[in-house]
Amino acid sequence: MSTLADFDLHYTWMEYLDFGSGGQYLAIVDGALTGERLAGPVRFLNTPVKRPDNVNLPALRGVLTTSSGDKVFLELNGVSLLRAHDQARVCTASVMFRSNSAEHAWLNDAFGLLEGVLDASNRARGRIHLCENTIGLDAPGGPAR
Repeated sequence: MSTLADFDLHYTWMEYLDFGSGGQYLAIVDGALTGERLAGPVRFLNTPVKRPDNVNLPALRGVLTTSSGDKVFLELNGVSLLRAHDQARVCTASVMFRSNSAEHAWLNDAFGLLEGVLDASNRARGRIHLCENTIGLDAPGGPAR
């Protein structure tokens, strides 16, 4: 596992529907990813479910625009736990990517792991790690398609 990018995000709009036993958020999240192989401004739509036990299940879909103008689609799904002492949310999520850019085509086979913290002011900071399979991919011919 290696670091792919750091992120700094903030909620620019949010709506919450309270169902009495849990609820549903709908939010716009803007920010940026900063890394050697992946960087640029990003905008997400987040539709997390809030479970009755106060655990949120982030579900973000967004587009990152690289400095060369290439677009990368990101899909994040995770678990967000409340940190009692400061009301921050600690999040862990899977990250999948898609791009039709030749420069970023390698992301189509990549799997990421996000870890971060959403503070009480709705600013999220953290890191995306690139997870690479180290078992069996060194076989002759590489992965089958």
